Amino acid sequence: MEVLTFNGLPTILYLGLPDDVQARRHAGYRGIGIAGIARSQTPQWMRENLPPVYAALASTGAPILHYKTCSTLDSAPHVGSIGTAIEIALETLRTGWIPFLVAAPAIRRFQAFGNLFAGYGDGIHRLDRHPVMSRHPVTPMDEGDVRRHLARQTDLPVGLVDLVSMKTGAAVARLESELAGGARIIALDTVDAETLAIAGALVARAMEEQGQTFCVGSQGIEYALCAHLQAT
Repeated sequence: MEVLTFNGLPTILYLGLPDDVQARRHAGYRGIGIAGIARSQTPQWMRENLPPVYAALASTGAPILHYKTCSTLDSAPHVGSIGTAIEIALETLRTGWIPFLVAAPAIRRFQAFGNLFAGYGDGIHRLDRHPVMSRHPVTPMDEGDVRRHLARQTDLPVGLVDLVSMKTGAAVARLESELAGGARIIALDTVDAETLAIAGALVARAMEEQGQTFCVGSQGIEYALCAHLQAT
């Protein structure tokens, strides 16, 4: 939401589901957020509590529904399962393929060939070797590949639009190939301003082709969309 605000889009964050009066009062806002605790909860809790939140967000008619994750992908099969959150979305919403964008170069989060890296001090570390995240007390990261990490939480096939495809003008072709192969979730490599804008273009393409689109990831999604819109 900070990213949207800094780019001139009025946003509002609710601490719970807004009632009808609040929704009417804030109808002019371009970004709506609902704070939650799903990242600290079990899959069963998520299945009981996320559907009404998804339904409320979908009812706004917003073209993008964003399930916000940490930029260090804090999650595990038993707590804060991102895979479970995606499965619930597919059961609850009408959505096609799901963009999965965790990287955000502006805050020193990078993804290359499916592997997530994060800054610490003067260095950049793959997440499973990160001095902090590899020792997280609840969800220690022992896998840097976001596809492998997510595969522990869901059986949904995960594809990748990789760095080389983006840098050689083949991002759309790679996306179409992954979707043709059955992928439902597509991870998007992002390392710099160029790949950020390309990732944003792919998310925009999803909106144009399938309407309201459910996305998963960090604030990198907003960074990417803003970068794409500024470039067009």
